[in-house]
Amino acid sequence: MKKTLERFDIFRDAIFTFNGGPIISFLEEFHDEPAVLPNLIFLDLNMPFSGREFLRHLEILYTSLHKQPDVYILSSSIDPTDKALVDEYDFVKGFLSKPVSTEALFRIENAYQSEKRLAS
Repeated sequence: MKKTLERFDIFRDAIFTFNGGPIISFLEEFHDEPAVLPNLIFLDLNMPFSGREFLRHLEILYTSLHKQPDVYILSSSIDPTDKALVDEYDFVKGFLSKPVSTEALFRIENAYQSEKRLAS
């Protein structure tokens, strides 16, 4: 994912981690500082701090965030319960099957950039 984003020069301010635990800690610590909070989170369900665990923690924390990020789930899973997470959490905006297509990433990037322009 990192190489794809860099190759196509999208989501330039993206930060990558292989464990969702530090992200939850960051969100807890900086929940009231919208300037440093992310706009988007691409969440791989298959990571050491499981994607499902991350979603449970984020759900508890979400309303306290002064800027609430949209979450897109990434997975190579074909399990319908994984895809159903989109409906289970309001902040999950989509499920992207791996490998993620560049078209899907550009759609999200374009929507994100449009929202930023409207907000300013």
